[in-house]
Amino acid sequence: MKTVETLSEVKANCKKLNEYLNSKVDLEYSFALNLIKKGTCFVVIRNNNEYYFYPSRFIGYANNSMKAHLNNETKDGIETNHAISFLFGSKPCPNPLLDQYYRAYCERLGFEANDKGCFGVERKFWQVWETTID
Repeated sequence: MKTVETLSEVKANCKKLNEYLNSKVDLEYSFALNLIKKGTCFVVIRNNNEYYFYPSRFIGYANNSMKAHLNNETKDGIETNHAISFLFGSKPCPNPLLDQYYRAYCERLGFEANDKGCFGVERKFWQVWETTID
């Protein structure tokens, strides 16, 4: 799959993940929760003083969907991290405050955050992006 090349593509993927979370359709909802629970690198969006976390491995591929993601046998967070870092002009970094907000976000979604990201790696975050994902 092709990685994102514009911020509007990132935003569209964030919107898609929100749709899965808001639909409460079991397969889509579980898929979205699993991505968030197992994620390591996240784009953070603040909307109305609430923080939302979007895993790079999903939002970093252009026009992504549950079906496309599950069928992408070559998906790689290194590839998506590079594409997102290029767009934001920075690399994701550990941030204890954002990690606290991430844990609170997980609680809002109904589960307890793992201590670390996938493979025991410390979670990392891109700068907070203040926007509306409608």
